[in-house]
Amino acid sequence: MRVNYSLITTLPTVFTVDGDLAGEGVALLAERLWPHVLTGPPATLVDLALATTIDAAGLDLLVAAHAYTAHRRIPLRIVNAAPRVLRVLHAAGVSALPAHNPRAEFATTTATTPALQQNAAVVSA
Repeated sequence: MRVNYSLITTLPTVFTVDGDLAGEGVALLAERLWPHVLTGPPATLVDLALATTIDAAGLDLLVAAHAYTAHRRIPLRIVNAAPRVLRVLHAAGVSALPAHNPRAEFATTTATTPALQQNAAVVSA
């Protein structure tokens, strides 16, 4: 039996949304997020630090991912949400951490370790 150690990790995978979560940015995030989440990863972070707005498709994506991961008991954390985006997410029932929450800062600072950089994905709009 051979084990590929690059597939075994306890570190969270970080998806950084680079720009608003609207239009092509939603499709790009979905193309990367769904295959990852469907593998049952130990933890996933979606960093919305640069997203100041979110459209209906972006909201649908995060609501669906949030519901799926909650059902499968997979940790999915949405962090660094701008106030406007945070209000929309909370209204839709998606838990997210605001930009200046200490836990969000911890999550994003621990996500920049060299080992985690291999698992990071940047989504540009």
